[in-house]
Amino acid sequence: MGGVDLGREAIVLSRCLFCHRPFPENGQLAHMPLGRRIAYDPALGRLWAICEGCHRWTLMPMEDREAALYELERIARDHARLVAETAHVSLLHAGSLALVRVGEAGLVEQAWWRYGKELRKRRASYESVRSKVTAATFGAVAYVGDMLGLTDWDVAIDWEDTPIADILRWRRFGWAAWHGRETCPFCNSTLVALRYELSWWVYPLRGEDGSLGVGIPCQRCDPWTPEKVYELQGDVAENVLRRVLAYQNIAGASERRITDAAEAIEHAGSAGEFALAATDKRESLWKMGQTGTVALEIALNETVERRMLDLEVRALEFLWRQEEELARIIDDELTPRRLLEAHLRRLPIRLKPRGTPTLLRRLEEAGPFTK
Repeated sequence: MGGVDLGREAIVLSRCLFCHRPFPENGQLAHMPLGRRIAYDPALGRLWAICEGCHRWTLMPMEDREAALYELERIARDHARLVAETAHVSLLHAGSLALVRVGEAGLVEQAWWRYGKELRKRRASYESVRSKVTAATFGAVAYVGDMLGLTDWDVAIDWEDTPIADILRWRRFGWAAWHGRETCPFCNSTLVALRYELSWWVYPLRGEDGSLGVGIPCQRCDPWTPEKVYELQGDVAENVLRRVLAYQNIAGASERRITDAAEAIEHAGSAGEFALAATDKRESLWKMGQTGTVALEIALNETVERRMLDLEVRALEFLWRQEEELARIIDDELTPRRLLEAHLRRLPIRLKPRGTPTLLRRLEEAGPFTK
């Protein structure tokens, strides 16, 4: 009989209760080693492992929660990054862990960190390609020079980045960022494509409804006049501008450049406010400079991901409300009172008024908290 009980406990701790899929090892938590998506409520003492297959929440046994809750709170405060949140649920990333924390996280969101990492990877990839091409070029020049007797080892070859970047841009993006039909309001000429090599002169604009737009200078009117432009609006403008910025920043950015861009976003207040401020300046991307375009790419990507994450975190809040009701029944109604009260006294956070009336009544009877 003991062997059966141990087997059942192992299933609860290591597999999803609903689809029986095993939870993967996370390699980060000593007291919750299984599961890469974990939800927890430090005030009510709930702890769930979220299945990556069926996305259901498996409630962990009460006796296994206390140490894990303290460990999760420490990671959330010291190492996690706030990704998105609602009034009740926060989504955080800490290494390979995705944490769903119930309650106010008290963390400051850094809108730029994900894209800073992407730009560093892009930079490393570009430097790798450039070094290979440069090495091959030096080898070819040295070989030809040696064959012709023209070798001069005191001559330094200054390899410009632009040819390599242009080749990589063409291979990845093609020649046009946008195809369609747009009429110039001044000369009635028609634009059918935005060529990437002309994208340096486009202007981020703000539409009449406050949304982001793109101004493309009309070459027939006056390409240097910001007012005489073809205008793209809405989602089309946002997608075009993101493609153009990715094209221009294909070589990534240095650590210093990313830091400067992050400071510019933080100085503006948020990624969205930085993007809107860029539209008020009526500057072309070329005039904004590399730091400005890196910051704008980060801001636009963050705005798009923010909309997607808002949907995800709201869905997580919906799931939490369902799972919380089941956990409340298990913990509050089916757990021995002495075990429940002992568990609640050892929680990392005092209970807040959002607890259920039954549980609050029991806590009042149990007396004050002790650490």
